[in-house]
Order: sequence, then structure tokens, then C-alpha cells
Amino acid sequence: MPAFLTDLVRESDPVGFWIGVLICSGIGGVLLFQGLKAFWRLRLIGDTPTARVRSAPQGYVELAGKARPLRGTVSAKLTGISCCWYRWRIEKRSRSGRSDHWVTVNRGELERAFLLDDGTGECVIEPSGAVLRCRATERWYSGVRGGGRGSSSSVGSLFGAQRRYRMTEERISEGETIYVLGQLETPRRDVQTREALTRTLLKRWKRDPERLQELDRDGNGELDRAEWERARALASGLAERAERRVAAQPVRSRIGTTSDSRRPYLISTEGESALLQRLRWQAFSETLLGVVLCIGVAAATLTRLSNAP
Repeated sequence: MPAFLTDLVRESDPVGFWIGVLICSGIGGVLLFQGLKAFWRLRLIGDTPTARVRSAPQGYVELAGKARPLRGTVSAKLTGISCCWYRWRIEKRSRSGRSDHWVTVNRGELERAFLLDDGTGECVIEPSGAVLRCRATERWYSGVRGGGRGSSSSVGSLFGAQRRYRMTEERISEGETIYVLGQLETPRRDVQTREALTRTLLKRWKRDPERLQELDRDGNGELDRAEWERARALASGLAERAERRVAAQPVRSRIGTTSDSRRPYLISTEGESALLQRLRWQAFSETLLGVVLCIGVAAATLTRLSNAP
């Protein structure tokens, strides 16, 4: 350790020194954790081959394709641009002493699912719970909360009034290339599903007085065993017809979040190579900073203890 740092450590206030040691130790530990986590994700993405929708196995998979709307495109919250998914945030400039900082006053995102089409088939993407990276990200300033990109006035710009609010919007556009890493499941229709639908219909009919009156053929206000069996047969027939209609439609697999924290759910429009580059930089930089900070804390602690009476 350089001489001036050694003197600084030895002559510093004891309370302030140990508080600084605790703070630096915490920051170093967090940086190391985030860096190792990025290394794990880097290895996971590199070791997971890209599958095709038509032949993708059930479970944790990697897919790449074009974004398509599930039920038509939507208009983004702040810009009104047509897209498949969007996320937005409004921040307000706040002053604390002599420094300024941004405080989030409103935010949100579209919870509607969209499709991934890789040419072999379509897969439903559930964005809830995913870590999303969007190439289409816009940020602008305005003197009005939620103001559009052209809402700043020329007079206000002279005094910085147009920078009172900061708006950020991220979008996934139709036809944009997306990369997804998550848990794939394909809904399966079977006897258990049909029986569950039958039970649901019967429970609904029990709470419907008009329906019960139709099923009560003898009009005594109660369903006897024969009437109940007829009701069950009717519900079963309706469930079977509904099942046939669903079976006639193509079954779409769905990708969503995983229950395993070691397997992240990622959606990116930047592409796999850009995502890997970002993770490499994050892994190396955060790990290096964490190691340097921890070594510095250890050296300062040893120097301080060696100077103790």
C-alpha cells in the first residue's frame, strides 16, 4: 500500500474508519455477487443451443425469431407508436441540497403476450417476470408530465424548464428479431381437462336458479338422482364439443418464467451476440471491481490492526 494511504488509514478516525470498512465490504460483496451471476448467465446462454419452435423440447430452451402480435398490435403508452409490447417510465427532476436527481413518479408495462415466429411455427411469449432488453428505447425531456417528444417550448429551453420531466419508453415492434431464454410448455388436452370442464359447468349451473329450474323436470325444487345424472351427461357433452373445437385449432407452445432462480427468463431484441457481449463486460468489470475493493478493504484493515497499541 502506498505510504500516503498507509498514513491516511492509521491516522483516520476509528469510528469513521470502521464504518467505511463495512460500507466498502458490502459494496465489494455485491459487486462480486453480480459479477459471478453474470458469469453464470454467460455460460448458461453459451451452453444452451438455439431450438426451433416446431421441434423444441419441453423445458428450458433458447429460441430466436420475429415478434408478432397475438391479437393485433397496440399503441405504446407515451409515443402512440404501434408495437407488440412496450414499457414506459416517467421521472421528475428533484433537488436535494446542491445536487439534482431523478425520481420515478409513474411507470408501467404491457402485460399482454405476443408471438415469436421462427418460420417453423409460432410460440406465445409471456413477458411477465422476464428480464427484457429492447433495442428500441427512446428518452426525451419535457416541462409537462407525460409530454410528447415535441412538447418542449423554445422559451422554456432557455432556462431548462423543458427538462423538468424525463420520459423513457421501450418497445418491441412487429417483425423485430427477438431472442428468448425461458421455460417452454405445450398445453395438452386430455380426459382430465374435459372432466375439469364438466365439473366447472356443473358448479356454475348450481349457482344459476334459472338453469336449475330447467334441469328440475318434476318441478319439486330439487334435483333427484336421475335429474342430476342427466345434468352431468349434458355438461359432459358440452365439454366434449368444446374440446373438439379446441383440438381443431393449432396448439401453441408458451414460454414463461421459470421456478428455478439459476435459470433466468430473458427476452432481448439486441440479439444473442450483443447480449453475450454485455454479459462479458458486466462479468469482468464487476468481478474485477469487487476483487479490488475487497483486497483494498483487507489491506486497510491489516494496516489499521498492525498499528493498534
